[in-house]
Amino acid sequence: MPAVNEKELRRIIKSKSASGVFCIYGTDTFNVVKYKKELVSSVVAKGDETYNLHEFDGKGINVEGLADACDGLPMFAPAMCVTVCDLDLETEKLSEARLKLLLDTAANLPETTLLIFYTAGVDICGGKKYPTPKNKKLLDIISKNGTVCEIPVKTRAEAIKEIAAQANTLGSPIDERAAALLWERCLGDMNAIMGELFKLASYSGSSLIDTHAVELLTPESNDAKGYNLADAAAAGNMTLALELYNDLIGGQNDPIYLLYILIGSMNDLYRARLAIDYGKGISDVMKDFGYAKNVEFRVKKAFGSARKTSLPRLRRCMEILAKADLDMKSGAGSPEIILEKSITQMLS
Repeated sequence: MPAVNEKELRRIIKSKSASGVFCIYGTDTFNVVKYKKELVSSVVAKGDETYNLHEFDGKGINVEGLADACDGLPMFAPAMCVTVCDLDLETEKLSEARLKLLLDTAANLPETTLLIFYTAGVDICGGKKYPTPKNKKLLDIISKNGTVCEIPVKTRAEAIKEIAAQANTLGSPIDERAAALLWERCLGDMNAIMGELFKLASYSGSSLIDTHAVELLTPESNDAKGYNLADAAAAGNMTLALELYNDLIGGQNDPIYLLYILIGSMNDLYRARLAIDYGKGISDVMKDFGYAKNVEFRVKKAFGSARKTSLPRLRRCMEILAKADLDMKSGAGSPEIILEKSITQMLS
């Protein structure tokens, strides 16, 4: 079967007709793992996992063990399932013989075995649009003999619908504005969103989850605070910038991590300011710099903030952060002092 979309994958799972080999990958890791679990449940009855479910870690994969497991027979059931999590052939460096065994295993499965490759913590595309050459070799085998499905990150609108659907499943409906606020506070990370949603549902019970509940129970992520810190520093808002900095440092965050967030956010602001000056829009920046769909709100926010400051000021902020990055990497001093000094310089 050729590559299928998410809707078709859901249909296959619902029909309980899954067979052969599957590969589910993509940047929406929450749903990648969710569909993997649903596929397993469609084949392996609850309570039979000990005998009919065999799980392998892709890192340092035991190719011989995988081949043996796939050739085995189910116990007291019509089929069994074998899963492989986070196999990245670019980093595994398998010998030709072991790679051949892996590919042959995926291409020649017994009718009673369902083999699922899925990604929960690796990017088999290497940051690009399509899978890297070595990973594509495996995907080509899978597409000829089974099913491949990429699950990309959701747009803001798609994510809000999914949040609402999950909230209804939990018995706690959520207001659309509250769902949007939850999405923004978690920076579009569906894993974080769903974790927060369970907490909100427990708090609200059968009552509607509103924006007040989200503000009360779901704090802004450190990344979001970091972006706000960059905005405040670029705008020269000393009071807000120092308040956010003290909050982040007080939370025992690594100064190197905070610098990374600041550089990323300042890049957003700089690109937005350039786009404004040259008559370009949000969609141009999203396309030209390869932003994922789920961070469009970040680019929109950068456009709003960039209008309040000048290009020379943003350029100077970028220079200050670049020097801070160099100083930290060269061990020129305490990372915390370097970061604090850089923020002070940007504010001045």
